Amino acid sequence: MLDLLEKCISHIKGGFVEMRGQSRRVFSVRVKDGRIDRLMRGLNEGVCSRILIDGSWGFSSTTIIDEEAIMKILEDAEALARSSKPAKRRRVEIAQVEPHVDSYETEMKMDPRSEDLEFLVEEALEVDKETHEYSKSIASTSIGFSIVDDELYYVNSEGARIGQRIVRCFGDAFVIARSEGKIASAYESRGRQGGLEIFRETPIRDAALEAAERAVRIAPKRVVPGGLYDVVLENRIVGLLAHEAVGHTAEADLVYGGSYLSNKIGRKVASEMITLVDDGRLPSGFGTMKYDDEGVPTEKTIIIERGIVRGFMHSRETARQFNVSPSGNARAWSFEYDPIIRMRNTYIEPGDWTLEELIEDVKDGYFLRGDGGGQADFNGEFMFTVQEAVKIENGELKESYRGAAISGNAFEVLNKVKGVGRDFYMLIGMCGKEQPNYVGLGGPSLRTELLIGGQ
Repeated sequence: MLDLLEKCISHIKGGFVEMRGQSRRVFSVRVKDGRIDRLMRGLNEGVCSRILIDGSWGFSSTTIIDEEAIMKILEDAEALARSSKPAKRRRVEIAQVEPHVDSYETEMKMDPRSEDLEFLVEEALEVDKETHEYSKSIASTSIGFSIVDDELYYVNSEGARIGQRIVRCFGDAFVIARSEGKIASAYESRGRQGGLEIFRETPIRDAALEAAERAVRIAPKRVVPGGLYDVVLENRIVGLLAHEAVGHTAEADLVYGGSYLSNKIGRKVASEMITLVDDGRLPSGFGTMKYDDEGVPTEKTIIIERGIVRGFMHSRETARQFNVSPSGNARAWSFEYDPIIRMRNTYIEPGDWTLEELIEDVKDGYFLRGDGGGQADFNGEFMFTVQEAVKIENGELKESYRGAAISGNAFEVLNKVKGVGRDFYMLIGMCGKEQPNYVGLGGPSLRTELLIGGQ
C-alpha cells in the first residue's frame, strides 16, 4: 500500500499532497435477552487524497485500490482545490513538520487475526444468561463484544511514509430492571487498545453483573430531590466532564470560533487542584496512536495545569494560525473523511485523596455514580445524566436514589473543587464531532458543588 501511494503521489507536481490508505476489519456480536441480535464481520478498505494549492484544499476518496483509481482521485482533489479557491474567505497555510518514516503497532498478547473469534459469541450468550438470572427483577439485557482492527497508511509530498496498525477490543452491558412498578437501567463498558487478552483481563461478565446489581438496587428507589448540593462525582462522570464539557472548548478550531477558552492562555479557569490533558501516547488508550492522520507525532498536550490554561489541541492548519507547533490531534474516522481536530485520551490527572476522605466532610450532599451520557456546548455548559445518587449525611453514605440530570458550567464546577481523588479510571468512548471517532476519557473522583435536577 505504501509503495503504491508513493508511486502515485510522485506524479503530482506543485502544492502540498498527502494520501491515506486504510483497511478496517470489524467483528461484533450482540446478544439481547438470550438471542443473537447482531453478528457481523466486515472489511472496509480505501484510499483518499488531499491537496493544498494556493491556500485551498481539495479532497477525494475511492474504495478501488489500484493505480488508475488512485491517480483519478489525485486529479479530482487537485481540480477541487483549484476550483474552490474563489469561494475561500481565508487562505489556508499549514505549519512545517519534519517528515517521518516510521511504523507503529498496538502491543498485543493475543492477536485477533490469529484466534478463532467464535468463543466471543458463546461468551456473549453465557454472560447474557447469567445476567438475566442475577435477579427476578431483571427485565432486559443486552451484551456486546467488538473488535476493530485498523491498518493505516500515510504518505505526503514532503517525504513522510508511515504505517500504523491499531487494534481495539471492547464490550458493554446494558441492563433494565423492574421493581414495584418502576424501571431503571444501568450501563457498563470495558475495553482498551490491545488484543483479545483484554476480555480476560477486564471481563465483560464483571461489567454486566455490576450493571445488573445497580439496576436492581435503584429500580424501586425514588428520584433524587433537585437542588444545589455538595457532591462527590465518581471517576466515570469526571471523565465525561473532562471530554464533553472541557475538552471540546480546547479544540483549536472551536477556540478560533470563540469557545469559552478563547483568549484565555495563561488565565485561571479552574481550581489549582485541576490539571487536564489530552494524551495521544497513553499506554493502551482507546484514542492512542503514534502519529495522527496528518503524519504528525502525537504527544501529551497540557490544556489546564493547576487551574491555568496552557494550550490547545491543534492540526497543522490551526497550529500555523496560532503560531505554535501542531499537537497531533488531526484525526479522521476513515479514508472517506478528511482529518479534523479531535481529542485522543482526555482526562483530569489524579490527586491524593481517598474516596472516604472526599466524602467525610460532606454534611448534606450526594455521591453520584455511573455516567449516563449527555451533552455540552463550546462555552462549557453541560447537562449529563447519572445512573445513581447516594445520599451523604455527615460524611456517611445513606440511601440510594434513582439517577437524575446534573447541569451547570464545567469551569464553575471545576473552580469549586474541594478535593481530587487518587482513583483514576479511563473510559472508552465514541465522540461525534462532525464524524465519529474513538476516544478515551477519564479522571479521578472529585468533590465539588453542582445543580441536581430531580423532583
